[in-house]
Amino acid sequence: MTRRLRLAAALALSTLFAAPALAETPVPFGPSLDAAGWEAITFRGIPATTYAAQASGALAVDAAQSSSVIAKRLPASAFDATRAAWRWRVDEGPPPTDLGQRGGDDRALALYFAFAPEADRRQAEAGRSSLRSLLLSGRGRLLVYVFGGDGARGQMVENPYTRGRGVYVIRRPSGAPEGRWLAEDVDLAADHRAAFGEEPGILVGVAVASDADDTGGRNVGAIEGLVVR
Repeated sequence: MTRRLRLAAALALSTLFAAPALAETPVPFGPSLDAAGWEAITFRGIPATTYAAQASGALAVDAAQSSSVIAKRLPASAFDATRAAWRWRVDEGPPPTDLGQRGGDDRALALYFAFAPEADRRQAEAGRSSLRSLLLSGRGRLLVYVFGGDGARGQMVENPYTRGRGVYVIRRPSGAPEGRWLAEDVDLAADHRAAFGEEPGILVGVAVASDADDTGGRNVGAIEGLVVR
């Protein structure tokens, strides 16, 4: 076999046995939140945070002494995603807070990734699972990446509202640069193992939150370019 043929054969084999490229699933905020499938989750007696899709594709967030969540169900093509990436910015945020303190855990931005048990795959594919129930009282797990809090970057804090089902991961502590876009790329599977001591189930939903009801101030920020893969 000539050298050229050997090189061609090696290239063909490397292509044949190369790991398949990871499929990337964008998670849009527009053209409107309703059109993109986002659902509002509010809390009794607490004003709702304002969320709005921008023409640029970003999500604008404004929390004025308020707290609420928007959530979106993911398609089945994203169920096995193990990573996520996005960009976010905070123009105004709360002071450092103890994320583990119920009723004192205000944060400028929080991005939730909701995992359901593998046994729920068929139910989730059929759209019969309740994302609201999963976020508030279900049997899945919640990884929540936070811009805010008084801890160190990378620190995990148990979510005081989810009874062992949720963990806050501080990506940008209070005091991180404001007024500019900051890029994130996270290993969901590794963080899930670190947080819960087990492999993740299926990634069925995402959510965004901003809280300023405890400190009585105002948060202004934005998120864009959210993808899972």
